[in-house]
Amino acid sequence: MALALGALIGMAGCSKFGDRDRQPGHAFLDSQIPAGLSPQYYPPEGFVWGGYRAGSLPEARYGVASPPINPRAQVLILADADYPAEVYFELMRQWLDAGYGVWLLEAPGQGGSGRYLLQNQSVFIKSYHDGQLVARDFIRDIIKPSPDKPVFVIGTGYSAITALSLSTLMKDDTLKGFIGYDPYLGGPIARGETWHRDAIQAGYWGTIAQSWQMSNPDLRMRQKSDGWQKQMQKAYAALNGLHLPLNSLKNGAQVLIIEPKTGTTSRANMASALCARLSRCALQAGGNPETLGADVDTFIQAQMPAIH
Repeated sequence: MALALGALIGMAGCSKFGDRDRQPGHAFLDSQIPAGLSPQYYPPEGFVWGGYRAGSLPEARYGVASPPINPRAQVLILADADYPAEVYFELMRQWLDAGYGVWLLEAPGQGGSGRYLLQNQSVFIKSYHDGQLVARDFIRDIIKPSPDKPVFVIGTGYSAITALSLSTLMKDDTLKGFIGYDPYLGGPIARGETWHRDAIQAGYWGTIAQSWQMSNPDLRMRQKSDGWQKQMQKAYAALNGLHLPLNSLKNGAQVLIIEPKTGTTSRANMASALCARLSRCALQAGGNPETLGADVDTFIQAQMPAIH
């Protein structure tokens, strides 16, 4: 309850903007549940949206929900630019049932977050550091982790690179783990199709995303700008070129990379090489979106055996 209350306080002064009157730089805070959607994909009970602005960047959209008991830990989901953040509601429900407070954060320039000036209708970011900065400051300013309520950060796809990068930037004992699921591993990035009601993205989350986009035009931004593609390639190159000193292995949060595409040897090798460059990193092969909730819960419990 404390987490949800804090989010409501943080929303003071934030307005809700519809498709027609949404203002530049402001986050979209009023998504409508699609007709016919299965309840498992609904927002969790007590869920609220809010807007968070780091410096002069556009507003990042975030959401939060708390379990009915005192949270054992807190989980921050960094939304992938491929999908609106609503696709993670099912995961939020699973982690709430496990007793964690759960936060959901979209970087500026993607999903329902605020747009950059002259961004147009493609996913955009001025610098890959923007997403890192927003996530870092959001953890410090809004989540405010503590020893008895530490934070675990998870990113999927492109946002996995942000989550893994934070593991090298944030050395705080209240941050216990960083998880990268199916991370982007460098190389060309497809621009993608313009949203169309009949153009459903592949994969489990793609189908869920299409349902939300059907009912919410503000969430239909799908194509990736040339600038965003270049910045994401730079982000991966910076992380993959990292050489951590040996003494960094003595402390710090545990890092987990989950690579589901085990049949692709080159991807497995690249994921293994990336993991080798990070402190306290373990590589887990296999998994899928349907098992991700349980996989992350197992990881969290392993890092916090004393918490019941």
